[in-house]
Amino acid sequence: MQTEKIKISNNGEGMNDALELTRKTADSIGLTGKNNYYLCLLSEELLGMVRAIVGDFKASFWIESWIEDATRKCKIHLDAESQIDYAAKQDLISVSSRKKNAFSFGIMEKVRNIMEGFLYNMEESFKFQSEYGTGILDYGTLGMSGSEISQAVYSWSMSKYKKSIENKKNDSDNETVSEAWDELEKSIIANIADDVQVGIKDNIISVIILKNF
Repeated sequence: MQTEKIKISNNGEGMNDALELTRKTADSIGLTGKNNYYLCLLSEELLGMVRAIVGDFKASFWIESWIEDATRKCKIHLDAESQIDYAAKQDLISVSSRKKNAFSFGIMEKVRNIMEGFLYNMEESFKFQSEYGTGILDYGTLGMSGSEISQAVYSWSMSKYKKSIENKKNDSDNETVSEAWDELEKSIIANIADDVQVGIKDNIISVIILKNF
């Protein structure tokens, strides 16, 4: 099943409706106790990230759920479209208190930085490839096929990022890796969600939080 789509923005538009949609969805698919709470918490984290985005930001929010191999799977979706021209992006980033998308800790902070980079500051975009483990787009997770594939640009996956950090965590001389692993261990999102994916195609940025129950 797929819910209706709620229009949201960083000025608070649609936030309460999106949270209510999540609560109703959790109830309708039979999630109880901590599982019901987890789905709501993941939506809250995603919406909280939206509030922290610089500039005029609008997106669509919805939830998809199905059963596969006796497992209830849920995807929380957020799709945003960038309609700001390059000059406007540069002006917007210049007045931001952050000035640039600096490396910051927190999974949703990473997602926000990736989104802001592509929305507002294209010159910063290539930095994400090394800082956040950006790679080849996983077309299936974004529902792309055929001619759409050639238009895909980048993707970031929390699970792949986590695996990469785990493979390097025994390197005691790498302070950055050690800090990143400590961050993952303490992150609510990293410990609850099965994956967080960011995909960029044309001027559409998609964020998907995947949770299996």
